[in-house]
Amino acid sequence: MSVTGRYPPSFYLAITANLFFFAGFQWTYATLPAYIQDIGGDAAAIGLAFGLFSLGAVAARPGVGRLVDRWGCKPVLLGGAVIFALSPVLYALSPSLWAFQVVRVFHGVGMAAFTTAYTALIANLASPERRGEAIGLSGATNNLGLLFAPALGSYSASQCGYGAHLFLAAGISAVSIPLLLAVAEPGGKAITRTRGMDLRAVARMRPVWVASFGITGLAVAYGSILSFLAPFAAERSLAAVGGFFSTFAVAVMLVQASAGWLSDRIGRRTVAVPGMLAAMLTMAGLSLAHSDAALLVAGAAFGLSWGLTRAGTDSAVVDAVPIEARGTALGILYTSFDIGVGSGALGLGIVAAAQGYAAAFYAAAAWAATALAGYLVWGRRRGS
Repeated sequence: MSVTGRYPPSFYLAITANLFFFAGFQWTYATLPAYIQDIGGDAAAIGLAFGLFSLGAVAARPGVGRLVDRWGCKPVLLGGAVIFALSPVLYALSPSLWAFQVVRVFHGVGMAAFTTAYTALIANLASPERRGEAIGLSGATNNLGLLFAPALGSYSASQCGYGAHLFLAAGISAVSIPLLLAVAEPGGKAITRTRGMDLRAVARMRPVWVASFGITGLAVAYGSILSFLAPFAAERSLAAVGGFFSTFAVAVMLVQASAGWLSDRIGRRTVAVPGMLAAMLTMAGLSLAHSDAALLVAGAAFGLSWGLTRAGTDSAVVDAVPIEARGTALGILYTSFDIGVGSGALGLGIVAAAQGYAAAFYAAAAWAATALAGYLVWGRRRGS
């Protein structure tokens, strides 16, 4: 699907910066749990690390959303990119497990700043009739790095040690900074220097809170995968953890742009619901995986779920609010997602420690079913 001529140069600069921002993060996907164990952590500490990352993002999201509406997207994007470039360096320099966990909170603030401002910027750069397509296309580069970053990151850690591995992660994320400096934000002061809408008024909008609840099913699943897929695979002597993320990335890139385009034509909800169902089925199936082939299928299925759900919910929230409230609305949506990721990591870490990793994946499937049910029941009114 060609997009030549539809978007300004800043659109392409932004999505390229997004690729490097996330590739540096994904560089440590397959290694961070093992690194935590190497510095003295156990399964609960792994869950705590991912939970604290989400806690940092959750704490920052509401304020970040307001800053996007008042200052504009570009300053907040740059702040998030700088934090992401610094955090792996601070991991490598942390003298203890607890110092490492403190940096996780800081790292989460960077995620909140960048992703909230990024989606708002993309929505501002797109015309209303192609907004879903633009959001879908922009989201595809979130996961392009998964095709190479986890595998190369694992190789770098094994060959060079964790210190060099983490410094390389920082360097990859830092590439996003000069790209963002070249972005020209649309709308000028008329958009970027307003007071915005009241946070509570935005949160009470039905499309916003329904989407924010529905997306937690995907988020809890994602948190459990980030935290426990690697040790789960090691426990069952499976070697395809990197392959899981590669098939996930391919599926997201194939699905998300098309799902955004489709949501412009048949509706956001019609696209999101199958994605939420796929999250539930993926987690139930993952708990039963006993082969590398099963991991690869689960990765593709989770990519399908991600692409459909995010294209539908993100676009629905942007549609529901005026331009001066987009940062606030996206902050609410992504706060819910972060809470879900943190619950999947921290809460299910307790389940994993007590009952095993498969039980944690079963619990994630049960929550995905609950989130889907709530989205179906509460979202029946038009516009949600």
